[in-house]
Amino acid sequence: MQLEGKVALITGGARGLGRSMALAYAREGADVAVVARTPSELDAVGLEIRSLGRRAHTVNAELTTSEGANRAARETVCELGKIDVLVNNAGGYRLFTNDLTHSVTVLDITEEEWRRVLESNLTTTFLACKAVLPHMMERRRGVIVNLTSRNVARRGRAGQASYGAAKAAVERLSESLADEVKDFGIAVNVLDPGWNLTKPNDDYDDEVHKRMRLPDDIADVAVFMALQTTETMTGQLVSAPEYDEEHGIERLSAFQRLHG
Repeated sequence: MQLEGKVALITGGARGLGRSMALAYAREGADVAVVARTPSELDAVGLEIRSLGRRAHTVNAELTTSEGANRAARETVCELGKIDVLVNNAGGYRLFTNDLTHSVTVLDITEEEWRRVLESNLTTTFLACKAVLPHMMERRRGVIVNLTSRNVARRGRAGQASYGAAKAAVERLSESLADEVKDFGIAVNVLDPGWNLTKPNDDYDDEVHKRMRLPDDIADVAVFMALQTTETMTGQLVSAPEYDEEHGIERLSAFQRLHG
């Protein structure tokens, strides 16, 4: 088991990509703390982690506040003893717009929606890192993985200005942080999971689903990211689809696997 004896803290870890990463880590021997806002989903993923023979701790917290982020870190250390890996997966776009649309123009997006998207993606990442860093710096080791969406972070797309701005900022935050903490033995990297069939995307038509991956496809690259050190990789971005291609991993599309 590659993560035997490790403890991971995963934000937004109760469903979709976060849940898949939590279970991937548990299968590799890690104990896992999961932070989310839906109690029923937290209970479910906690049971799944324990069924794999690992310890689990669930935290219902609002990560756009320092109180919520600090409590998540504090409870994880108290219940599981330490934090070796932090994965900042909380965020998204569509669920934070008022009419659940996939696209909102700069002209039409409200100030409230703009702030909600930035806070849910960028502020959560910043506050979770800030909450965990003193613990990792004291231990002089740790791994932080921040999720991005490279397609919108590298070049803005019409209708997704807020999300693109937030994810671009997450990438720059990660690069800055990697330089700041490398002397403390903390590796900070960015993971682009590709386009996945998660809850916000399930209403796209079949032709779009044929271009999507499934959340469980994240498992291999997520474990790889958790194993990095400042000597092996820090301040870098890894694309999940490109990782699979480089390692000869071939996957059918979400549509092919769901519909045979």
